[in-house]
Amino acid sequence: MNFLLVGQPGAGKTVSACTGRHPTLIVDVDGKAGEMYIIKEKIDRGDVTVLPIRDKLVGDTFSARALHPDKPPKIQPTGYVTTVDILSSILEKAPEYDKYKTIVLDSLTRLSEHLTRLLIYHRGQGLFGKKVADDMSWPSWGSYKANLEELFYGMCSYLEDRDFICTVHEKTMTETTMSMVGSQVVESEVVKGFKPLIDGQMRDKLAGYFNEVYYMDSLMSKNKDPIYRFRTRGNKYDARTSLPLDEFEKSNITEILKKSGIL
Repeated sequence: MNFLLVGQPGAGKTVSACTGRHPTLIVDVDGKAGEMYIIKEKIDRGDVTVLPIRDKLVGDTFSARALHPDKPPKIQPTGYVTTVDILSSILEKAPEYDKYKTIVLDSLTRLSEHLTRLLIYHRGQGLFGKKVADDMSWPSWGSYKANLEELFYGMCSYLEDRDFICTVHEKTMTETTMSMVGSQVVESEVVKGFKPLIDGQMRDKLAGYFNEVYYMDSLMSKNKDPIYRFRTRGNKYDARTSLPLDEFEKSNITEILKKSGIL
């Protein structure tokens, strides 16, 4: 099975991703999972292993980037390639990853930022041609989309007896509307829906690669600790499920699999 978990920072995506079949490997692109107290016990017990991606978004110094904001980085960014190499090794059944029953990519939003920097670097080397004035797709979105499509097709189709969980941040989609209040024109922002926080066409296509797409929802308990839930359906959220689930489920992947008769 594969799952896409979408939500705001702090909504419980990483914690929920650690509730699947163990042992679990987190490919930690965000660089935060290893420091999260809430999953420390699982890490100490050996149920969860965190593999941090420590590559910087850009290797150039901050002063160099500030002084030359319109120029591409001089040092090739490595974060995207580092991450993809790990995922490729998992798909090719490298023995060091054989024991893991669940693979977590945390998060796609940060991975897409690494890829954007890499494409900007390549554009600066002349590999994508010259920048065109007012070209909103610069760097090349075609390359971006194709690379992500290949990655997610592989991870969602060829892991065989293992589960894949991907987290991604949430983007609120709004639309500006105009209305008359008396003799005045008033602008207002209307929320149209919620999408994964990545750029371009992949934002609309991403959910199609996954069996299950859940949006993170939470309630406050009596002691004011959050109770994390999965929203499993809703057009505004693009949430969907093929399993016999309620609209809201406790954010526990193992319980979802048991309820559905998969485990």
